[in-house]
Amino acid sequence: MGNWAATERMTARITLAEGLSLVGAVHLQPRVAWRDGPETALELLNREERFFPVTLASGGVVFVAKAQVSTLTYQHEPVPPDPAREHAARHIPLEVMMVGGGEYRGVVNTELPPNRARALDFLNQPEPFFALATDTGTVCINRHLVRAVRPLS
Repeated sequence: MGNWAATERMTARITLAEGLSLVGAVHLQPRVAWRDGPETALELLNREERFFPVTLASGGVVFVAKAQVSTLTYQHEPVPPDPAREHAARHIPLEVMMVGGGEYRGVVNTELPPNRARALDFLNQPEPFFALATDTGTVCINRHLVRAVRPLS
């Protein structure tokens, strides 16, 4: 990652594995190479770096270990679907139960091959985090700290 102080900031609530929560600004890159627009929180969490900076409301900075992040929650603006990709998108409603007792209900939006398009196939993808769109925002969930998932469709 480059100069994290010159990035776009997004307010988020980060819940750690043992239950501690932090609220602060995560630092997203203003551009990514593979599409137009800034980096997303999910892309930040799935990058290979093991830590990421969070600027706290007090102005201090803390470096958070991604492996210890249970969830990262943020408010999102509804984004219209990309018409060129909408035909390939699959919307999978899930209830996710976390180690430590947190539960989330929402929808994951993903593109999967037709022969591997089940909820189980999505959950077994290699990226450490996935995004769940809920009624109140988006929750990026650490697959390693999921206790169980129930498909809702």
